Amino acid sequence: MPIDMRGSARVLLLLHSLIHLLCMPTWTIISPYEKNYDHPMRMNIFRVMKAIYRMLDSPNEPSTVDEGKHIATLGYAVSHEKPGPPDLSSLVIHFRLSTQVVTHFVVAFCGLQIIDMVQNMCIPIPCELTSVMADIYEFVVARATSCRGLNSEEECDLARRIWKQLQAKKYHKRLLQQEVVSDTDIACLRPGSPRCSLCDSNLIHCNSCQVASCESEDCLGSSEPPLARCSRHQKEVLCFPCLEEQGYKAELEKCPGCKSWCCTRDMSSCSGHPIGIQPIPGLPGSKSVLLDLIVAYAQSARVHPPKRGSCMECELPGWRSCNSTLCWSQTVCPECASGGMTCLCQEVWACNLCAEHNPGVFIRCPRCNRPFCCSCFYIDECQECHRTSLCNDCAEEESDVDDGVMVEFPKFVASCGSCQAKVCDRCVSYPAFSCVGCSQRLCPSCRKSLCDDCKQWLASDDEDDGPSGDTDAELHV
Repeated sequence: MPIDMRGSARVLLLLHSLIHLLCMPTWTIISPYEKNYDHPMRMNIFRVMKAIYRMLDSPNEPSTVDEGKHIATLGYAVSHEKPGPPDLSSLVIHFRLSTQVVTHFVVAFCGLQIIDMVQNMCIPIPCELTSVMADIYEFVVARATSCRGLNSEEECDLARRIWKQLQAKKYHKRLLQQEVVSDTDIACLRPGSPRCSLCDSNLIHCNSCQVASCESEDCLGSSEPPLARCSRHQKEVLCFPCLEEQGYKAELEKCPGCKSWCCTRDMSSCSGHPIGIQPIPGLPGSKSVLLDLIVAYAQSARVHPPKRGSCMECELPGWRSCNSTLCWSQTVCPECASGGMTCLCQEVWACNLCAEHNPGVFIRCPRCNRPFCCSCFYIDECQECHRTSLCNDCAEEESDVDDGVMVEFPKFVASCGSCQAKVCDRCVSYPAFSCVGCSQRLCPSCRKSLCDDCKQWLASDDEDDGPSGDTDAELHV
């Protein structure tokens, strides 16, 4: 039951220890202003903070460590009255919302009490936090023997090294308690040795809490505790408890295809099909259309929140990649891929929105209106005026069918010396870029390149001269 502070001698003693905090070394472990602070006590203090807010202020219970609503500071005082290593006379954690000026909750290790500074009450620390509190206390005892006055980056680096050594000691101690190694095996190792006392493999550590395990999957020590390790980046490691606490922002996820652990940043994802995109008027090839499309994608609602796909090595059934570089999602899930469009060559697919609104994705035949990709051999488009020819099928039928309508289609009389893009008879006389090597015509997209013939000639030249870079083309009028 809560205890009235005014009538409790124990609370008065706790307050006396809190006043002593004014001259304590303190570290801000959780703060909205340093979300990427990598202190090894960050997750432990978050666990304490989450439990306390859940009990005493549930509307403000944090969901994740980087939520940005809370501030947590850790402070201690050292007594040098006794000979030997320093003795912690006080150790406390302060919690408050980032919008608050004064502390709301204080966790006092002396007496294991939680003090609510707003409600004026004191309660015992719940048993579920005992092991976490012990870890924090053990760290501070080890840290108190080292130097002070470090900046946040130096402090974080020192703290991680200290906690890493402590976790290595705990690993060897666990194996001893499980009776899989003997006292003699442990005695042969340095305290905090970075190698396994069973198989002599390296120890790996959770990047968040630094808990240690053997890196060898065949070793009995590798499963205590279970660690997830990226299959491509061996230094990316997280223990299962830290993975669960990271929630949807987890840095590692298991690929549903190959079942291996992967860095989340390397996995495909679908951001959700945009809702309510209206047709965007504009001339073919106009850059303003593309800018308007980017804005429309960014501002629209989505049919679902971001959905994780697979690792880079796997392809999940029904997942597609849109051919448009401006697409609303890098990859598209089966739910959002319905209604997409595929070129007749079967090599290019685009989502329905990019196919409809982005003029640079597909070319449409002026007669049959079928879509073709820009590199398709079934149809041609002038790179200057964006007029298109008939597709091959319609061109074959044109001579056999006389519909009484005279339509003038472009005649292609030139092409880019690099990408072979076509130029019609109307545009061939317009100012154009040309290859500096042979003056062959280049389209605007290839103006910083040489034509294919000049590239091959340079590649076959003396390789000792070093690689040649791209050369700005000359503007030919």
